[in-house]
Amino acid sequence: MTTTGDCPKRDEKMNPVLYFAYGSNLDDAQMRERCANARVVGRATLPNYALVFGGFSHRWGGAVASVVRAKGACVEGLLYELGNVDLRELDRFEGHPFAYERVIRWVRDVSGGRRRVMTYLQPEDGFEAWAPPLGYFTVLWHAYARLGFDVEPLARAAGVSP
Repeated sequence: MTTTGDCPKRDEKMNPVLYFAYGSNLDDAQMRERCANARVVGRATLPNYALVFGGFSHRWGGAVASVVRAKGACVEGLLYELGNVDLRELDRFEGHPFAYERVIRWVRDVSGGRRRVMTYLQPEDGFEAWAPPLGYFTVLWHAYARLGFDVEPLARAAGVSP
């Protein structure tokens, strides 16, 4: 007879989740700290969305990244494969379901293929866009530069010149 301790937990059997990161989770050190087992899959873009800053993060002391629908725009980001343990940790860091909501969207990978992903958005009810704190913006700026992303949409969202 098998005891419960001998059986893998349900979480260990679950398929990994494909996560689209577009904010401070583009920073590799932060992502390793939050989700030790996350695996980078590659770059992708979220079409018909634009990067914005709003809400309030106690950790960062101000506005943080989100995305809003914007025809013709796109948001660059990274795809990560997450197991359930990492997903739960990321939910905790992102303040899900209060500060951010988990949503399913379609992105385009570097080969042009469509990929179904999970990402986080700030709730639209009562959302106000405003500039992020310098420390938060700097993390994103360095991540964009490291990844070779176009910094203009980032600067525009923050209200600064590139």
